[in-house]
Amino acid sequence: MTLLKERAKVRQSADRSAAGLGERLVDGVGRFGLIGLLVLVIALFSALSPDTFFTTTNFRLILVNQTVTVLVALAATIPLLAHYLDASVGPMLGLAQGLCVWLVVNGTPIGIAVVLTLLAGVVVGLLNTLLVLKFGMTSIIATLASGSLLVGLLYAITGGRVIFENVPDGFTTIARGDLFGIPLPLIYVTLIVLVLEFLVVWTPFGQRLYAMDGNLRGAARAGINVNSYAVRAFVGAAVLSSAAGILLASRIGSAQPTVGQQFLLPAFAAAFLGAAVLRPGRVNVLGTVIAAYFVSFTIAGLQHLGAPTWIEFIFNGLAVIAGVSLAAFAVKRRRQLAVRHVERLEQGAGHTEGRAA
Repeated sequence: MTLLKERAKVRQSADRSAAGLGERLVDGVGRFGLIGLLVLVIALFSALSPDTFFTTTNFRLILVNQTVTVLVALAATIPLLAHYLDASVGPMLGLAQGLCVWLVVNGTPIGIAVVLTLLAGVVVGLLNTLLVLKFGMTSIIATLASGSLLVGLLYAITGGRVIFENVPDGFTTIARGDLFGIPLPLIYVTLIVLVLEFLVVWTPFGQRLYAMDGNLRGAARAGINVNSYAVRAFVGAAVLSSAAGILLASRIGSAQPTVGQQFLLPAFAAAFLGAAVLRPGRVNVLGTVIAAYFVSFTIAGLQHLGAPTWIEFIFNGLAVIAGVSLAAFAVKRRRQLAVRHVERLEQGAGHTEGRAA
């Protein structure tokens, strides 16, 4: 009987080791799979279109062109950390680019115009917070309504026409210049990503945002000032969207009355798909950036092979579906692993008690 018990223990230990290895492999694929896919996509399209895709000019163009989308995606990510959905990030970008250009062409100093545009983002963020916290609206309804207001304000500012005359060169150099050969937009985005990653991962601010996760009552009972963190999330999102609008306006040297809404789906595609990488099941800053460039490199590669322009809309939609599905699967799996861990602890305690008896 003793020999049979020992063999049973050995089999259980082997089963646990195999299960642990399988879980680690699945966890590794979940965390880093999208990074591997990004490398694979770049390698594949580089092999298929070496003369057009695999060039320094093309890579530089993709990296720089996506900086605006990355900023808007990060803007969408911040409220998602607290389980809010801000649908006004696209319209806020549109209003910011229109407002900033309108100010500079009407004689406002560039620095003051930039500051006033960022302050407009603060006002919109406070408005969104007011609608959600004081009027009891869901975040999607509140931000859709405020987004519609922003679109109307953009048309009022631009008069429904493109503003491009008398845009000073000093304004366009904000996004068109280089520093040691590195395009300024890449430098801006890199600094913003580093700051956000630090705030979200290494400070109580990010941990408390994660702790809210849509359960405001539970977070409040845990001592978190949920109203204060909601304000920071919505204001941060609006300010980042404003920065994206300023960057876009500087790059193209004009204000477009129809800009804004087209950035909304790519932003959420990156945010949701990014929730399936690095920290599966949770939106995160670095995951958003990786997902944004995965989508952009894939679409660029397909277009280099002759794919029609509408493929971008389809791919962004699929990215949202895949991101939400994978994130839901990751959350479910994390809960299952937690249950298994508790069961193993209980089994270990039972074996200890048996030996003691």
